[in-house]
Amino acid sequence: MKTLALHWKILIGMLLGLLIGWLGTQLNWGPGFIRDWIKPFGQIFINLLKLIAVPLVIVSLFKGIADLKNVAALSKIGGRTVVLYLFTTVVAVILGLFLVNTFVPGAGVSAETLIELSKDYQITIQSKLDNTSNPADKSPLDFLVNLVPQNFFGAVSSNGNMLQIIFFIVFFSVCVLLLPEERQQPLKDLFDSLNDVMLKMVDVIMWVAPYAVFALIAALVVETSNGELFIALLKYSAVLLSGMAILLLFYMLLIRIFTKMSPLKFAQGILPAQLVAFSTSSSMATLPVTMECVEENLGVEKEVSSFVCPVGATINMDATSLMQAIAAVFVCQVLDHDLTLAGQLTIVLTATLASIGAAAAPSAGIIMLVIVLESVGFPPELLPVALAMVLAVDRPLDMCRTVINISGDSCVSVLVANSLGKLKG
Repeated sequence: MKTLALHWKILIGMLLGLLIGWLGTQLNWGPGFIRDWIKPFGQIFINLLKLIAVPLVIVSLFKGIADLKNVAALSKIGGRTVVLYLFTTVVAVILGLFLVNTFVPGAGVSAETLIELSKDYQITIQSKLDNTSNPADKSPLDFLVNLVPQNFFGAVSSNGNMLQIIFFIVFFSVCVLLLPEERQQPLKDLFDSLNDVMLKMVDVIMWVAPYAVFALIAALVVETSNGELFIALLKYSAVLLSGMAILLLFYMLLIRIFTKMSPLKFAQGILPAQLVAFSTSSSMATLPVTMECVEENLGVEKEVSSFVCPVGATINMDATSLMQAIAAVFVCQVLDHDLTLAGQLTIVLTATLASIGAAAAPSAGIIMLVIVLESVGFPPELLPVALAMVLAVDRPLDMCRTVINISGDSCVSVLVANSLGKLKG
C-alpha cells in the first residue's frame, strides 16, 4: 500500500486540529483538556526544532564552504557563486519586507483576538525591559563587536547568538581550506557524516510534524474562536506566493540581461527539476535532476554545474529567506510585537546568513524562522503560537519554496558559467 505523502498528512493534521479544536470549544471541559493534554505535544515539536537549529547550521555551513575545495577555487568560481547567491538572497529578504509592510497581512486581527491569543502567554514588564536596550549605551560599531563571540561554547548555548555562530564557522571553514588537502579530508569526512545525521534528524522530526500541527492548531482554535486569524493566514499565504512569483520573474530577468539565453528556454529547461522539487520539498533530493537540467537543457558545463549546484542546494535558499522575512514580520503584526526599523534590518542580515545554513530538507525554513524571530527579541512565550500559525499553511508553501530555491540555483549556475565562458550555445 502506498504511503500517504507527508504534506497530505500535515494538511490532514491541520484539518483534524481545526475540527477537534472546534469541538473542544463546544464542551465546558474541552479547552482545558486540549491545553493540558494535547498542546504539550506541539510544544515538544517546537523544542525539537530549537534543539537542532544550532548544530544544523554549523554542519551545513561548514560543508557548503568546505566543498569549495581550496582558497583558489573560492576566489574564482566560488567567489562569483557566493556573491551571486548572497545578492539574490538579500533581494529576496528585502522583497519580503517590502511586501509584508506594504500589504500588512497581519493587521486585520483585532485587539480582542490578540487578548484571546495571548491570555496564556502573559509577558511581564520585567521581561520587556530585559529585551530592551538603551540606545544611548551603544556605539556605532557595537554590532560588529557583538558579531565576534568571546567564547564559542557561550555562543552556541543560545539560538539568539546565531550571527556569532555563523561568524565562527565561516572563519573556521576558511582556515580549514588553507590547510593541505590531506589535513582537510578527515574533517570533511566527519562533517559529511554529521550532515547525513542532521538531515536524518530533520526527517525524523518532520515525521511527527502532522501530529504536532494537529496539537498546535487544536490549541490555537480553543484559545481563539475568532476567524480573523485564519483570514490573516490566507493573506500571509497570498503575499508569500506573490513574492515567490516575483522572484521567479527576477531570475528570468537576470538571465535575459546578462546572458544570450532566452527566459523561455531557461523556464522550459528547469521545468523537470521544478516538478521534482515540488513533490519532494527538498533541494538536496532534487539536486541530481537540477544538475542534469542545467547541463543538458541549459548548456552549463559540468565543471561549473558540479560545483555551483551542490553549493546552492546547501547555502542558497532565496524563497526560504523570503518566507522568513514575511513570516517574521507577519507574526509580529498579528501578535502586536513592536518591530523597529533596526529590527527589520536585523531580519535582513539574520535571514540572509541563516539561509546559508538552512538544510536542503523539507521545512528547514521553519527551523531558521525560530532563529530569525529570536534575533529580533520575539517573546519566547509567544513562539508556539507564532509557529503554529505559520505551520498551519507551511507545507504547501514549502513545496512552492523549493521550486523557487532550485530555480535560483539554476539561474546562478547559468550566470557563473556565462561569466567564465563555460555556457554552451
